[in-house]
Parts: sequence; structure tokens; C-alpha cells
Amino acid sequence: MADLVHRSSRTIDQRPDVVHDRLLELAARLRDETPPIPPGSQASTLLGVSGPLGIEIGDRGPARIELRTTRGRVRGEGAVDVVGRTDGRTDVAMLAIVKPQGFAANMMLGVALQARPGLQREIENGLERAFDDLAAELAKPADQWDASSWMPPGIPN
Repeated sequence: MADLVHRSSRTIDQRPDVVHDRLLELAARLRDETPPIPPGSQASTLLGVSGPLGIEIGDRGPARIELRTTRGRVRGEGAVDVVGRTDGRTDVAMLAIVKPQGFAANMMLGVALQARPGLQREIENGLERAFDDLAAELAKPADQWDASSWMPPGIPN
């Protein structure tokens, strides 16, 4: 089983510096507000970790932001590239990777995907819905932007 990789892009009706700053605000929320994985839960068994995931944010300048989890046998990595357009809008490209760490994690992920044949497609569809919603959120005018209120679709409040 190889890493699961998903790429997607959108054009945002907003300046690139604003998109970059807003994405950093949302990444900080993700790092600070992601609940810990409960011991003994399905997620804990699959990920091989209980407690915090250890989310790190890498601000690589105005054109790239990276995220990664640092704990568990199945880790996540993400990157967003931010590119300004001549019309004042911004192209945003997202990369999300699920990375099993070692043979056992690879095998567990492979079994999970085989047990639920549509699982990978469900995950990809969820990412696309979330990115559509994120694009609309990032495009909001300054007086309507509130990083603390955005919640990706499908995530319970």
C-alpha cells in the first residue's frame, strides 16, 4: 500500500496575501482545537496514538504553507500553494497525504480500505466539499471574515 494522495485546486476571489494570512489563521485553529484521540477508540487503534496528534505548521513564505502530524503510525501531511493572478484573484493548490509509517501501518491501512471499498472515494469527496467551502470562506470581504467561526462541512460543532 502506498501513501494516499489527493490534490485539488481552486481560484479564490481574494488577494494572495489575504489568502495566505487567512490560511495561517485556520491552520493555527486546526493545531490548537483538534481534540485529542481518545484511548481505546477506533481512531486510536488505526492511528496508533492516543492524545494529541502533534500538528505542526510550516509557513514557507507567501506562496506555501505546510501542515503535518508528528505522532502515530498513520500520519497526515498537507500543503497549500498560493499563487497570485494578474486579475487580483488567487490560485490555491492543496495537497493532502496519508502516510503509513512502516509495514504494519501500511498493512492496516490496506485492510481498512479493502474492508470498505468506497472509503477512499468518500475521503476524497469529503476533502473536495471542504475545499469548496474553504474557497468560499477565504473569498469573504474583510468585514465578513471570522477565522473562529469557520467549520468544514461534515465536522460536528
